[in-house]
Amino acid sequence: MSTSQITVVIPVYNREKYIEKALNSVLKQTYTQWQMIIINDGSTDKTGEIIKRFTDEKRIRHIQYEKNRGTGKALQSALKEIQTPYFVILDSDDWFEPDTLKVLVKEMDKQPETTSLICANSNVWKERVDKTSKVYLLKNRSFQDKYDFLRYGPAIYPRCMRTATVRRVGGFANDDPHGGRFDEDRYLLLKLIGISNFHWIDKTLYNVLTHEGNTTRRENRKYFKEAKKYIFTKILKQWGDEYEPVFAIAEDGWLYIKKLKPKKEGVKRIN
Repeated sequence: MSTSQITVVIPVYNREKYIEKALNSVLKQTYTQWQMIIINDGSTDKTGEIIKRFTDEKRIRHIQYEKNRGTGKALQSALKEIQTPYFVILDSDDWFEPDTLKVLVKEMDKQPETTSLICANSNVWKERVDKTSKVYLLKNRSFQDKYDFLRYGPAIYPRCMRTATVRRVGGFANDDPHGGRFDEDRYLLLKLIGISNFHWIDKTLYNVLTHEGNTTRRENRKYFKEAKKYIFTKILKQWGDEYEPVFAIAEDGWLYIKKLKPKKEGVKRIN
């Protein structure tokens, strides 16, 4: 019987250039009692062939779909397969630091069941023609409450979650205008922080690679905008419908909440 506490979930679509580095970063972990679920979401390049080189490893399960369904649906299907109390998402073009899983499991074991997520800091890398170089450290922080997180712009990495709590909120939703293809992770985290707490570790445990094929590339910002508006509006209604969001667009094209206007007298103003 496995003594693993954590499953690494990797959703992947056409990442033949990057998937091997992601997989190797898990194989090189100092914590070895992990499981892995790779959801190959209809890749049409050599991604599947590369993954098959790793599937002799008993800790790795490879689930392959013929057609691309989007990250949210891929992650929801993985959620049904997880057999460990915790899981962490690794994007297929990113990679872990060697002690990432060891630190995450140790910290999550310390937390009460009211903590549903642990995050930390991440190095952000830029892929260029001649080389890949580190451009900055993305340092996250703790959150005062759910509204503080709602207005927090950066993506948080790594995202280590308590499996039972994720299942309790229904997992990864796909009811937004683009069927869970954009901001599916933030959607889930907003559902989680509505009923639980997040814990931040001031350590660098994750590496984010920016490149021209990222889902977050500028040409997709309009789709993120539509998904975000839907998600934020729906979440605020679920949280008691006390605030009206005032949206704005940043110079880089990202939608954000400029302020929250109270809908009723006596509701605390959030600027």
